[in-house]
Amino acid sequence: MIKPTHSPLYQAAEDSHVSGAGGSQPPLPYQPISLWGASVAFVGEFDVTLETLQAFCKRFEAEVVADFEADITLLVVGNHAPTVETSATVCSEAELLNLTDWAPPSFPALINRLMAEGFDITYRSNEGDGFQTTFQCPTESNELSSALLAYARQSEVVQRIMAEAPRRYSARQLAKVSADFTLLDAQDPNQGWYRFLEISEFAWDFDAISDRIIVSGLSLLKTMQACVGEIAVLAIHDQALANSVDAVHIIGGLDPQGQLMGLILHRVWT
Repeated sequence: MIKPTHSPLYQAAEDSHVSGAGGSQPPLPYQPISLWGASVAFVGEFDVTLETLQAFCKRFEAEVVADFEADITLLVVGNHAPTVETSATVCSEAELLNLTDWAPPSFPALINRLMAEGFDITYRSNEGDGFQTTFQCPTESNELSSALLAYARQSEVVQRIMAEAPRRYSARQLAKVSADFTLLDAQDPNQGWYRFLEISEFAWDFDAISDRIIVSGLSLLKTMQACVGEIAVLAIHDQALANSVDAVHIIGGLDPQGQLMGLILHRVWT
């Protein structure tokens, strides 16, 4: 569920940046792209598959047009593209996905600021609230997957969502559980089932959206990687199914001080 909201704080920051006036915080590096309801064409070669970029556009009610010479409003230009004369807005793949080389001092602080400035961080087609919280805490483990599991087992967010999940297991259902899933609590299947996800797959499942700007999940994960290096995604499901009704995703890494940091998202599909 995409719930764009008004972002007056971002507008104020951008106006301050343009005018040269001082401010307590610099404007965020993300720039608006005219994607909502646009007619989009692609030309050239891209780092990710063209199908992936087209699917990204369609998530925001944009029409993808095969012919870049047609009447379009946005042209995305890749590598080795021919020179094209067009009245459409032109952007690169990096601009479309809002990819930057900028690394904030604190990734949780960046996420909290995005939320404060009107961004909704959620999954495509989510029926729930999406963003839950950021975290930054000490850990006894210097191995990322172990640290994430330990955090998940004591997280009040995970415990609450799993406790409120509508599904419960019978002995017959337990006998059919996929080998891809493991019990979060070996003594209680109702505490959830977990698996680790590939970053490359998860990156396209969520975005940060305001009424003016779309920051792709890929951009957010690359920003997190710039802050901490290795990151991982731990998914806890109410059922041992990839398309279970409730799933909590903990995305995090170990910062230079050895603390575990990241964010938690809640996905609901019925």
